[in-house]
Amino acid sequence: MVRVTAFAVAVGLFAAAPVLAQQMPTSQPAMLDIIRELEKPGHSVQHQKIEARWTELNRKQGFPSTYIALVATSGTPEVWWVNPFAGAGEFGKSLDFGSDNATYTNAIGQIAAEDGEHLASVTRMQAVAVPEASYGAFPSLADMRVYSILTVQMRYGYDQLFIDIAKQYAAIVKAKGVPTTWRSYRIIGGAPDGTFLIFNSFPSWDAVEANRKAMDAAFGGAAPADLESLMKTVREGVVSSTSRFFTVSPKMSLVSKELAASNPFWKPKVVAVAKKAAQ
Repeated sequence: MVRVTAFAVAVGLFAAAPVLAQQMPTSQPAMLDIIRELEKPGHSVQHQKIEARWTELNRKQGFPSTYIALVATSGTPEVWWVNPFAGAGEFGKSLDFGSDNATYTNAIGQIAAEDGEHLASVTRMQAVAVPEASYGAFPSLADMRVYSILTVQMRYGYDQLFIDIAKQYAAIVKAKGVPTTWRSYRIIGGAPDGTFLIFNSFPSWDAVEANRKAMDAAFGGAAPADLESLMKTVREGVVSSTSRFFTVSPKMSLVSKELAASNPFWKPKVVAVAKKAAQ
């Protein structure tokens, strides 16, 4: 995880006395900072053990912001760290936190060096919320265990059409009474223009299956005219779309001490990883 190396402490470590991590968001965050680390084949276990050390260090140092680690269960082996912010101003200020904490940055540097040996590549992205393309009540993130993330690439200049498509999907879902939600984001840095991410989250894999069946039934029973209008809009504006599943890793996530104390899922055992012998 590179959020606190070249960017000092990218998600906000106070160099002063430790403080409690912030609570998880209860409404759609205005901005996300997303770090994607693609793992070398066969290196997932070791990589994630090292990342657990990274998070444990942040926890002990009083890292003031929550983040969720998502481990890919489809597509390329990788981990996403999703960090919420109220906006670009808050994100920008966070870049300076911890820059004068030599003890912390030295410890992070050691972990980062070990971490890099297990990575094929790293990508960092910033995304802003698109509430008008989102749907349903914001979920209780503390209870979510599985995420689906749909990446949509729009044709250049067709961003507004993404919102139109999302609204058409929402209209069909609402008409059929499907109890689902999603949050849409537009990438503003780190990916091609016109890239959107749609997050859906679930408390279990059974809930994933129930949602899939309900969505299939809703669109299978939709009026032909509604479906044709939707598909026409999709064909006009969408270049590609990819859906992937992820599971939440509590060992690589950082939540408040109150949440960890109240829910065993968020209080994993500390994982010790042997350091390499000095050369």
